[in-house]
Amino acid sequence: MTIIEHHSIKSPVARSTVPTIAGVEMWERFSFYGMQAILAYYLYSTVTDGGLGMEQTHATALLGAYGSLLYLFTFVGGWIADHLLGAERTLLTGALMLVIGHLCLSLVPGYLGLIAGLLPIAAGSGLLKTAAITILGAVFEANPGARDASFQVFYCGINIGGLFGPLLTGWLAQRYNYHVGFMAAGTLMIIGLLSYAVERRFILKNADDRLKDVIAKPAHSLGKQDYYRTAAATLACCIAGICAVLWLDPTTISYVLLALTVGVAGFLMWTMFRSPLVTPTERVKVREFLPIFVCSVVYWCLQSQIYGVLAVYSEQRLNREVFGFLIPAAWTQSLNPLFILLFSPMLAALFLRYSKFSPHNRTLTSIGVIIAGAGMFLLLPFTGTGPGSTPFLILGGTILLMTLGELFVGPVAMAAAGTHAPRAFNTRFSALYFLTMAIGSSLAGALSTFYDPNSPAGETFYLAVVGIAPVALGAILLMRARMRRA
Repeated sequence: MTIIEHHSIKSPVARSTVPTIAGVEMWERFSFYGMQAILAYYLYSTVTDGGLGMEQTHATALLGAYGSLLYLFTFVGGWIADHLLGAERTLLTGALMLVIGHLCLSLVPGYLGLIAGLLPIAAGSGLLKTAAITILGAVFEANPGARDASFQVFYCGINIGGLFGPLLTGWLAQRYNYHVGFMAAGTLMIIGLLSYAVERRFILKNADDRLKDVIAKPAHSLGKQDYYRTAAATLACCIAGICAVLWLDPTTISYVLLALTVGVAGFLMWTMFRSPLVTPTERVKVREFLPIFVCSVVYWCLQSQIYGVLAVYSEQRLNREVFGFLIPAAWTQSLNPLFILLFSPMLAALFLRYSKFSPHNRTLTSIGVIIAGAGMFLLLPFTGTGPGSTPFLILGGTILLMTLGELFVGPVAMAAAGTHAPRAFNTRFSALYFLTMAIGSSLAGALSTFYDPNSPAGETFYLAVVGIAPVALGAILLMRARMRRA
């Protein structure tokens, strides 16, 4: 059997790996988005209503900081897979951490349960996501067509989990309490872990030696002294994290993570521009990537509003009653994955049909942020109109435009991270895409502290600025590109 045949989509290993990896990612996203959908409400609801009684601005800031931390852990997951555990055991470790985190969040009351839950969930998601992508890519390394098809299944699993997770936990939280919703998320992740534990034996048993080396062994094992340094650095990071949680408020934490992620991105860019391993032609390509990087940061800042500010808006300002049934506010967070599942095949087919006339990726991302930013303008006529005054379709339209913007920005920026990467920095350059998510999430958390639903003027100003900024950015980049072509 040749390598191509062995790693075709019809091979036994591939037939098992694709549904297994896509399945565990679906359950992870099911539990993660289910938990995230009710997290903001749990944080700022009063203690008598089953929440923690946190200030609303601190709650949305914490959500942004948490999202940023999760994407930073993707770098940690990649390092652990490369140097300590290998991709397969990294995935298993991430799944175990997710189960522990969800159970702590559901069973341990108060702030102790919040800290003991969110940190393992963020770390586990980062480890699992990185390892899952590595395993899928390794299985189909010699067959690009099969690899692309497997990632389509993987991406579909993400959005199926994102669609149904908030529907389940949102209803349970409204019908019973938040901890029942968190327990449901934990149960879903246990199902994902068990399903992977059953299938992983078959994959490892039937994989060829090359595949086992890639997914079961670290690519660059550490020496003894490196282990000591790693342990010391890990301990220092844990101590710093505990001190930050104990001494800093959520708003300050979101600003610290924003500064950290921007600093890491800036250092990576500076290193590439200064490196003698990067050719002049590659430096031009890196420079051309900067507008795409900025558009991606701005988009993910907008998209993160769904889980923070727009989650608050959904509960306090949205008319959610339909034929006597009160739609759980968390259900609005299922709209984004629903729209992706509905519109991404059509948009992909459109791009494929007119691929000869397809504009530059910088143009596509600029159009994407304009579309996404325009969604915020739909809410402006309803500022200051009181509780339950905004029609459900208006918020649906806002999230629809954000989703359409995502389809222009997300896949394009991800692909551009590969095509613009200098050869000597290929992996680290691809990591810049995840950094745009981390920066965008922390920026959303920092900005959310200025949102006040009780002030009509303040709410109008916030929605207008958050909408105008990406629209203006996209318009400036489009005009700049047109002037350069003239």
